[in-house]
Amino acid sequence: MRALCVDKDQKSFLSLIDEKRCYEMLREARWPDGQVRCPYCSATDIAGPWRGVHTPESYRYRCRACGRGFNDRTGTVFERSKMPLRAWFLAIYLVELNRSTAEIARELPCDYHTAHRIVWLIREREMHIEAGRKLEGVVEVDEIYQTAGHKGRAPKEESRCLGRPPRRRGKKQGPGRGSAAKDAPALIGMVSRDGKMVLEVAPDVRRESLEPLFEKAVKRGSTIYTDSASCYRFLPQMGYVHDSVNHTRREYARGPVHVNRGEAVWSLWRPFIATFRGIAQRNLHAYARTFQFRRNHRHLTAFGRLNLILSAAMKNASKPFLSLRRWLNSLCSRGIYVPPIPI
Repeated sequence: MRALCVDKDQKSFLSLIDEKRCYEMLREARWPDGQVRCPYCSATDIAGPWRGVHTPESYRYRCRACGRGFNDRTGTVFERSKMPLRAWFLAIYLVELNRSTAEIARELPCDYHTAHRIVWLIREREMHIEAGRKLEGVVEVDEIYQTAGHKGRAPKEESRCLGRPPRRRGKKQGPGRGSAAKDAPALIGMVSRDGKMVLEVAPDVRRESLEPLFEKAVKRGSTIYTDSASCYRFLPQMGYVHDSVNHTRREYARGPVHVNRGEAVWSLWRPFIATFRGIAQRNLHAYARTFQFRRNHRHLTAFGRLNLILSAAMKNASKPFLSLRRWLNSLCSRGIYVPPIPI
């Protein structure tokens, strides 16, 4: 996408946000007990604070234990960013309202590529919060096939890895169920009766693709309700209690056995994903995690989720934040999801 031509002097909501209050909120989230700690050695013997030269709202410190200097942003997702902190806060708020990257670039205002980086760093924090979620009790499972191809033309050096010549347009779906090879990978929605959910991406609905997803997302011994699709017949062999309803015979509920909640998720997923106007297959897993985060924290306002993301941005502060590409690479190396294109 072309970079947006923006007038950085134009008035926006950014001018209504107090930078000083944003830094106060950052310090409250980072050091809730009021004790400043060194992001390098975790020592509490700190000299300071002193006001920053270029940003007087930010405080500078020096650790007496290791002798290194740091500021309020050091070791966080906001470190070394030239964007004011209020722009980050506004971006988080707009992301939680499901605004597109182009809209966020206009509101900040900044270049599209800058907004794209900010948005994905925010989404990484959402994915970090949802990592490792496991459902138990009664869980409803349903699947759909999401159109997600390979955006643009593959580089020449990747043609051999793809196993076919690079192409510009997506392939048409053939007969049968969707799959990653048909540019329609499966989305497996798992919704527990207590309202929590997990949304996973699978290259197809064969047993070898679904088994590790259920192992990771649903506790053994739980009760799983599905429709009559044959791809779920292996669940009792994994230690789950499995029952189903037959939609072909117009059976939609039999006592407590139904998948109405699982099917209702897709009516929320479709308008969510439509905002982004086409999804690259390699990014589909990240969008699914983002949707999962917002659905599982729907009881919070957008500002409440901002506070949650802000707290997550402070954790593991001494470790560098992974880029989306490295995060997806880690999924592939663990065999969680193997897309047809090497990332």
